[in-house]
Amino acid sequence: MPVPDPHPASPLALRFARRAALRARRECWLQLGLRLAAGFLAVLALAMPLFLLGSARLTPDWAPRVLPLLAGSLKAALYAIVVAVPLGLGAAIWCARFAPPAWRALLKPLFELFEAVPAVVLGLIAALLLAPWLLQHVLSLLVFVALLVPLMIAAGFVWQRLAPAVWQQRCAGYEVALLLAPLLALAALSLAAGDALAATAWAALLQPLTPWNGLVVGLMLGLAVMPTVFSLAEDALFAVPAELALGAQALGATRWQALWRLLLPVAAPGVVAALLLGFSRALGETMIVLMASGNTPLTNVSPLTGLRSIAANLALEAPQAAPGSAGYGLLLLSALLLFGICLLLNLLAEQVRGRLRRRVAGL
Repeated sequence: MPVPDPHPASPLALRFARRAALRARRECWLQLGLRLAAGFLAVLALAMPLFLLGSARLTPDWAPRVLPLLAGSLKAALYAIVVAVPLGLGAAIWCARFAPPAWRALLKPLFELFEAVPAVVLGLIAALLLAPWLLQHVLSLLVFVALLVPLMIAAGFVWQRLAPAVWQQRCAGYEVALLLAPLLALAALSLAAGDALAATAWAALLQPLTPWNGLVVGLMLGLAVMPTVFSLAEDALFAVPAELALGAQALGATRWQALWRLLLPVAAPGVVAALLLGFSRALGETMIVLMASGNTPLTNVSPLTGLRSIAANLALEAPQAAPGSAGYGLLLLSALLLFGICLLLNLLAEQVRGRLRRRVAGL
């Protein structure tokens, strides 16, 4: 005869026990699903380079057919990073260290939302609007760029040395808004100067040969890459403890001295990682380069001529390439080069970001 349990479990305890067992089974199945998904992604990540390695063909004429495409990809990425770094890094510095909290809460999501704009839309704008405008006003753009840095230096000198201290305190964090009027005046002056310089004899040397060229690609692709540079650089700068800057200012340093001599050196690995990932992002871009570059495989370094990147060439020639042919093998060879360069840049960026995390954790 069975002995009755002297301490029978209550219905509430049994209910909690069943719920705990059910929760444990759910967690077990969830972990199993995550492991399977991770394994599938790992197999897929290994399958892509293995497929490219197995299908790529190194024919005798591979160099004159692939190297111009690689040069075009590097040119487009270089032009884009030249545009994206001043805009993205400057915005990241101001947003992380100088902007009021309300402005940072507004501008950071806006910059990151711009990254979601489809590349084909940006390519359409570049091909239909930006390219014809630059064909007529490239001298105005050059004048604007040449005068922009002296204007910024002069504005900073006037604000720091001549503006009353009361104004500086009241406008702290809003100094960028004060630059809008000088920038608009500089834009109007640049347009007038560009039209005047267009009548000179040497202006023909700076005239683009085609509306679709590396300059158009660099400007629009730089705007597409800028949110990546901004987001990563801003996170790196914001991760540096604010007490470092406050301590430097308490010892007599200005905000800019604390930024250049203390904050930026500490956040340098994160900033470098932002540049590497931005370059990798520009290197693999397809639609903007396809629609705005003219797709001419030239190897010169002039931004006023066209180019043809590996990604754009894959989009153009892959549908017509017959599997197993020499052209098909060269296409996969160029894809393998692009994959390897982007993978190397991303791995290097991750290593640099890890160095930033260790540096910040040791502060």
